[in-house]
Amino acid sequence: MNSSAAALAACAAPDHRRMHRMNIFLFLVALASWWEVGLRQGRELGAGQHLNLAVAASIMVLARLAASAVEALAYTLWWRARGARLPYARFLVALVALSLVDRFAQSLAALAGRAPALTPWLAPVAGLQLLKDRLPGVEPVLWVAFGSLGLLTLARIAITAWLQSVGAGRRLRGPLLVTTLAWLATRVALWWAMDLLRGMSPLR
Repeated sequence: MNSSAAALAACAAPDHRRMHRMNIFLFLVALASWWEVGLRQGRELGAGQHLNLAVAASIMVLARLAASAVEALAYTLWWRARGARLPYARFLVALVALSLVDRFAQSLAALAGRAPALTPWLAPVAGLQLLKDRLPGVEPVLWVAFGSLGLLTLARIAITAWLQSVGAGRRLRGPLLVTTLAWLATRVALWWAMDLLRGMSPLR
């Protein structure tokens, strides 16, 4: 049994290294993509008049990296508390690479803005917030909290869970449940926080 396990581990190691190299490439692509978004948004907001556009783009990239670092740390600590080792650096690289899914969703949202006729088709993929103008009766905080929900968000949750499953050596069911609950918890927390700021706590 020990020799069989060792053989399987030896076969799996090259696959893990290949996947990590691909994630590093996508990591760099993601950073470049968010840099471009930062430059474009800086121009649109007139940041060039007060702040160097490169600095504004760097701030966006650093913000993305910080968010991914916190997310990776939370999952790493979760699995460590349960006796499983999820390699932090590799998982962080994979999460940043996975942010290309969010970038694609943004591109689809921009396409819907240019071609409103496509909105009903793109909303289930890029996020329900694309239907905000067509459903004026929905509370704005709900759009902020849950407007990103769509097929791309579900794919991001599933891939994040799969990365944990591979990295921690656990079956997919557990990581998928943890990731889904974490996403829901952050969305509800955002909803409550916005309502509290408006003096409309859902607890009342």
